[in-house]
Amino acid sequence: MSRNRDRLNLNDMSAEPAEAPAKLFDPLSFVAPTEFVDLPSKGLGYPKDHPLYKQDSIEIRFMTAKDEDVLSNQSYIRKGIATERLLENIIINKKINPITMLVADRNAVLIQARGTAYGFDYEAIVSCPKCSTKNRMEFDLRTPKIEGGWKDEQEIVSLTEEGYFKTKMPYSKFEVHFRPANGEQEAALTDAIVNQKESFDLIEQYKKMIISIEGYSQKEVIERYVENMPIYDADHLKLCLTYCTPSIRITEKLTCKSCSHEGEVDVPMGTDFFWPKLKIHGSGV
Repeated sequence: MSRNRDRLNLNDMSAEPAEAPAKLFDPLSFVAPTEFVDLPSKGLGYPKDHPLYKQDSIEIRFMTAKDEDVLSNQSYIRKGIATERLLENIIINKKINPITMLVADRNAVLIQARGTAYGFDYEAIVSCPKCSTKNRMEFDLRTPKIEGGWKDEQEIVSLTEEGYFKTKMPYSKFEVHFRPANGEQEAALTDAIVNQKESFDLIEQYKKMIISIEGYSQKEVIERYVENMPIYDADHLKLCLTYCTPSIRITEKLTCKSCSHEGEVDVPMGTDFFWPKLKIHGSGV
């Protein structure tokens, strides 16, 4: 028995165990890095049960080659949903439906995603608002400007316990609860542009943005009120939406090479926003 212990080297139990072989690097274990993006809305305007309710940031992952395929998918582009699919892919919290995000928050994510993917210097072709001449411009995506958004001192609009906004209509005296425009309204506008529709029905969008009237949230009640809303009330609602809706802007000063017109222009943010080389290639400007 002792000879077997000697042969198995079991007598010296204090001997240090042999080191485990080093693990080989596994490239398949690589995970795309993530980052946090500040939300222009600061989470105001979302209902209590929304993941972004009173949240001031959102986590997204860096874009990958797979996301480029999404943005170049011709079917998505024709339907105007390429950026929608991109947002679905890069937002970490899958409980967040991008269509329910406020427009400014969606744009903040898109700007940051584009910057980390391709760089924060963006060249684009912008048409002069006066003579329509195409001008090549460079936009700096590093410092977007946040404008508007709800503030405590605004007297005609206040926050509800549910996370929405409320106001009293000046003519009907009804208390109306509403939310700012989100991806649903943006998608409707995109659809109108893509399909060359003659008009964008603002009344239909009001029906979606109004949550309740005098406590009544039934669809038929909201539709009946909106369809018969006095202009005085409609103008008031527009003003309230302006007060409550933040915007994120990136502007540069344009001096038209043709007519010398000067003025600020906003960065174009279509699908081409993620394909800067295609934007300027062969433009002749």
